[in-house]
Amino acid sequence: MATQRKQPAGAKALTGSDEAKRKAAVFLEAIAGLRTTQSASVELGIALVRYYVLEARMLQAMIDSLEPKARGRKRSIDMELAQLRDENKRLEREAMRMQALYRMTQRAVGVKEDKPARKTKGKKKTRRVRRQSRGERILKDLRPEASTVEAPSATVPGDPKPGQQGGA
Repeated sequence: MATQRKQPAGAKALTGSDEAKRKAAVFLEAIAGLRTTQSASVELGIALVRYYVLEARMLQAMIDSLEPKARGRKRSIDMELAQLRDENKRLEREAMRMQALYRMTQRAVGVKEDKPARKTKGKKKTRRVRRQSRGERILKDLRPEASTVEAPSATVPGDPKPGQQGGA
Protein backbone atom coordinates (compact mmCIF):
# COMPACT_ATOMS: atom_id res chain seq x y z
CA MET A 1 0.00 0.00 0.00
CA ALA A 2 1.54 3.28 -1.15
CA THR A 3 1.33 6.19 1.18
CA GLN A 4 0.71 9.59 -0.24
CA ARG A 5 2.70 12.50 1.08
CA LYS A 6 0.76 15.45 2.31
CA GLN A 7 1.75 18.74 0.77
CA PRO A 8 2.38 21.62 3.12
CA ALA A 9 -0.12 24.46 3.14
CA GLY A 10 0.55 26.95 0.36
CA ALA A 11 2.57 24.47 -1.77
CA LYS A 12 1.48 24.14 -5.36
CA ALA A 13 1.02 20.79 -7.06
CA LEU A 14 3.50 20.12 -9.84
CA THR A 15 2.08 20.94 -13.22
CA GLY A 16 3.13 19.57 -16.59
CA SER A 17 2.67 16.48 -18.69
CA ASP A 18 3.47 13.00 -17.37
CA GLU A 19 6.29 12.71 -19.94
CA ALA A 20 7.93 15.93 -18.68
CA LYS A 21 7.63 14.71 -15.07
CA ARG A 22 9.25 11.37 -16.02
CA LYS A 23 12.16 13.16 -17.75
CA ALA A 24 12.66 15.39 -14.70
CA ALA A 25 12.80 12.28 -12.50
CA VAL A 26 15.49 10.73 -14.76
CA PHE A 27 17.57 13.93 -14.55
CA LEU A 28 17.24 14.04 -10.76
CA GLU A 29 18.25 10.34 -10.48
CA ALA A 30 21.38 11.06 -12.53
CA ILE A 31 22.23 14.16 -10.48
CA ALA A 32 21.70 12.20 -7.25
CA GLY A 33 24.00 9.44 -8.51
CA LEU A 34 21.36 6.73 -8.73
CA ARG A 35 22.12 6.27 -12.44
CA THR A 36 24.91 7.27 -14.78
CA THR A 37 24.64 10.09 -17.25
CA GLN A 38 25.10 7.54 -20.06
CA SER A 39 22.12 5.45 -18.87
CA ALA A 40 20.03 8.62 -18.35
CA SER A 41 20.70 9.78 -21.90
CA VAL A 42 19.78 6.29 -23.23
CA GLU A 43 16.59 6.33 -21.09
CA LEU A 44 15.66 9.75 -22.49
CA GLY A 45 16.61 8.77 -26.05
CA ILE A 46 19.01 11.67 -26.57
CA ALA A 47 22.74 12.05 -27.21
CA LEU A 48 25.06 12.50 -24.23
CA VAL A 49 25.98 16.05 -25.35
CA ARG A 50 22.30 16.99 -25.50
CA TYR A 51 21.82 15.47 -22.04
CA TYR A 52 24.49 17.79 -20.59
CA VAL A 53 22.90 20.83 -22.27
CA LEU A 54 19.46 19.97 -20.85
CA GLU A 55 20.95 19.20 -17.41
CA ALA A 56 22.65 22.62 -17.32
CA ARG A 57 19.39 24.31 -18.37
CA MET A 58 17.46 22.44 -15.67
CA LEU A 59 19.97 23.31 -12.95
CA GLN A 60 19.96 26.97 -14.03
CA ALA A 61 16.15 27.03 -13.87
CA MET A 62 16.29 25.56 -10.36
CA ILE A 63 18.80 28.16 -9.23
CA ASP A 64 16.79 30.98 -10.81
CA SER A 65 13.63 29.82 -9.06
CA LEU A 66 15.43 29.87 -5.69
CA GLU A 67 16.64 33.46 -6.06
CA PRO A 68 14.93 35.87 -3.66
CA LYS A 69 12.05 37.68 -5.27
CA ALA A 70 11.29 41.37 -4.88
CA ARG A 71 8.42 41.94 -2.52
CA GLY A 72 5.34 43.88 -3.47
CA ARG A 73 4.02 44.85 -6.84
CA LYS A 74 6.23 44.67 -9.86
CA ARG A 75 6.60 47.98 -11.62
CA SER A 76 6.09 47.75 -15.32
CA ILE A 77 6.93 50.41 -17.87
CA ASP A 78 3.37 50.42 -19.23
CA MET A 79 1.90 50.89 -15.76
CA GLU A 80 4.30 53.73 -14.98
CA LEU A 81 3.57 55.39 -18.33
CA ALA A 82 -0.18 55.24 -17.66
CA GLN A 83 0.33 56.80 -14.21
CA LEU A 84 2.44 59.61 -15.67
CA ARG A 85 -0.18 60.31 -18.35
CA ASP A 86 -2.92 60.49 -15.70
CA GLU A 87 -0.78 62.82 -13.60
CA ASN A 88 -0.13 65.00 -16.67
CA LYS A 89 -3.88 65.29 -17.40
CA ARG A 90 -4.57 66.19 -13.77
CA LEU A 91 -1.88 68.88 -13.76
CA GLU A 92 -3.14 70.33 -17.07
CA ARG A 93 -6.67 70.58 -15.62
CA GLU A 94 -5.32 72.27 -12.50
CA ALA A 95 -3.28 74.73 -14.59
CA MET A 96 -6.37 75.64 -16.63
CA ARG A 97 -8.34 76.09 -13.40
CA MET A 98 -5.65 78.39 -11.97
CA GLN A 99 -5.55 80.43 -15.18
CA ALA A 100 -9.34 80.88 -15.04
CA LEU A 101 -9.13 82.00 -11.40
CA TYR A 102 -6.35 84.43 -12.31
CA ARG A 103 -8.43 85.95 -15.12
CA MET A 104 -11.49 86.23 -12.85
CA THR A 105 -9.41 87.95 -10.19
CA GLN A 106 -8.03 90.41 -12.74
CA ARG A 107 -11.56 91.27 -13.91
CA ALA A 108 -12.81 91.64 -10.33
CA VAL A 109 -9.96 93.99 -9.37
CA GLY A 110 -10.17 95.87 -12.66
CA VAL A 111 -6.66 95.13 -13.87
CA LYS A 112 -6.09 94.98 -17.59
CA GLU A 113 -5.76 91.41 -18.83
CA ASP A 114 -2.37 90.19 -19.93
CA LYS A 115 -2.37 89.30 -23.59
CA PRO A 116 -0.54 86.06 -24.27
CA ALA A 117 2.56 86.56 -26.37
CA ARG A 118 2.22 85.42 -29.94
CA LYS A 119 4.07 82.25 -30.62
CA THR A 120 6.54 82.23 -33.45
CA LYS A 121 7.21 78.93 -35.08
CA GLY A 122 10.97 79.00 -35.10
CA LYS A 123 11.13 82.25 -37.05
CA LYS A 124 13.20 85.16 -35.85
CA LYS A 125 11.32 88.35 -35.19
CA THR A 126 12.34 90.85 -37.82
CA ARG A 127 11.79 94.52 -37.49
CA ARG A 128 9.83 95.87 -40.43
CA VAL A 129 11.01 99.18 -41.80
CA ARG A 130 8.57 101.25 -43.79
CA ARG A 131 9.91 102.03 -47.21
CA GLN A 132 9.58 105.55 -48.47
CA SER A 133 7.41 106.09 -51.49
CA ARG A 134 8.84 107.78 -54.54
CA GLY A 135 6.89 110.94 -53.78
CA GLU A 136 8.32 111.13 -50.26
CA ARG A 137 11.85 110.77 -51.61
CA ILE A 138 11.28 113.60 -54.15
CA LEU A 139 9.86 115.88 -51.43
CA LYS A 140 12.82 115.11 -49.18
CA ASP A 141 15.20 116.11 -51.96
CA LEU A 142 13.32 119.38 -52.54
CA ARG A 143 13.30 120.45 -48.88
CA PRO A 144 16.11 122.73 -47.85
CA GLU A 145 18.68 121.09 -45.58
CA ALA A 146 18.76 122.17 -41.96
CA SER A 147 22.45 123.03 -42.24
CA THR A 148 21.94 125.61 -45.08
CA VAL A 149 19.19 127.51 -43.33
CA GLU A 150 20.16 129.32 -40.16
CA ALA A 151 17.79 129.00 -37.30
CA PRO A 152 17.05 132.21 -35.44
CA SER A 153 19.23 132.41 -32.35
CA ALA A 154 17.62 132.76 -29.03
CA THR A 155 18.51 136.00 -27.27
CA VAL A 156 18.43 136.57 -23.61
CA PRO A 157 17.32 140.04 -22.45
CA GLY A 158 20.27 142.14 -21.35
CA ASP A 159 22.79 140.28 -23.49
CA PRO A 160 24.46 142.29 -26.23
CA LYS A 161 23.26 141.59 -29.74
CA PRO A 162 25.73 140.09 -32.10
CA GLY A 163 27.90 142.77 -33.62
CA GLN A 164 27.44 145.09 -30.61
CA GLN A 165 29.93 145.58 -27.88
CA GLY A 166 28.98 145.30 -24.29
CA GLY A 167 26.98 148.03 -22.48
CA ALA A 168 24.38 149.93 -24.36
